[in-house]
Amino acid sequence: MNHVAAIHVLKNQLQLAESDYRALLLHLTGHNSCKDMPAPQQLQVREHMQNLAVRMGLPQTSRRCPLTAEQFAQVKRKASPKERKVWALWHQLGRDGLVQNTSGQALNAWVQRQVGVSALRFATPAQLDTLIEAAKGWLERKV
Repeated sequence: MNHVAAIHVLKNQLQLAESDYRALLLHLTGHNSCKDMPAPQQLQVREHMQNLAVRMGLPQTSRRCPLTAEQFAQVKRKASPKERKVWALWHQLGRDGLVQNTSGQALNAWVQRQVGVSALRFATPAQLDTLIEAAKGWLERKV
């Protein structure tokens, strides 16, 4: 994945001044250049900047590349307890036959429909509570 290119697109989209951009990189990773960072730090910066863009209501201009299994494991380890609860409920819905596709893309599509954010990782704690209660209600109905 080319995180550096995506980071620079996001920098322009967020209209960050060069000094602000360098300060952000330094604060997040201890490096003031993306080229000096290992891939996991580049991913961290990219996700942070994507989150900022979503919070600012900026349109998503580029498609996110699918994560490799290793990157997915890293992201999942960083997930909050509420995010992990949503994942667990989502997979339980799949085991119970209520959801046919338990992939991350399917979960994110459901998250988008339920609370209006493009991915689970962008959900606020209140939105995560809403998702947890919706999934639990779905499990209780089992119609």
